[in-house]
Amino acid sequence: MKKGKMILTLAALIAMGVGAARPALADDKNSNIGLKLKLGLGSQDVAKDRDLEKGDAASLSLGYGVSQRVTLWLGAEVSKHANELDASIKSDFVGLELGMQYKFRPHEKFRPYGKLGVGTYFLGLDDGSGVLLNGGGVNWALGAEYHLARFLSVGAELFWKDFDYTQQRVGGDENDFTDLPDTLTGNTRGIMINFTLH
Repeated sequence: MKKGKMILTLAALIAMGVGAARPALADDKNSNIGLKLKLGLGSQDVAKDRDLEKGDAASLSLGYGVSQRVTLWLGAEVSKHANELDASIKSDFVGLELGMQYKFRPHEKFRPYGKLGVGTYFLGLDDGSGVLLNGGGVNWALGAEYHLARFLSVGAELFWKDFDYTQQRVGGDENDFTDLPDTLTGNTRGIMINFTLH
């Protein structure tokens, strides 16, 4: 089921990216075309059955605006979570994502957007001991950005990640991942404040 969702999501990303391409205006100071670097700071909730508190989150993404409406992003995200029963036990959540952002008001300073992508995610204790969980799925976000200057924008987004953990690794890096007997819910949600260099 999750693999089917991922394939459909990738197909939609490709179709929307190709269909939305149009040339940039030469004098457009709010152009979306070209390379971008985005830093995000915020917070994230993990699935309730993981017994973890809401944690601080950060992301770093590299993007390329292929048209005035569409930007492709490759990014990494990390968040740290305390155990609800023992706050001295910390877990790290790490994600690697490929996504497409669609802007609804091209050429304007204020641009609402939607984002859709796929990713792989890891959850484990921050000291590297115990079990490391891994899974993949889809992610989406709704947000807006405002151009403060030609090469700088600030924005905020609400995001959701819909995935299950399907593999685990017990012990250190020398061990391989094995399939879990039953999948574990890994869904997360959160908010991110983003600073983008264009």
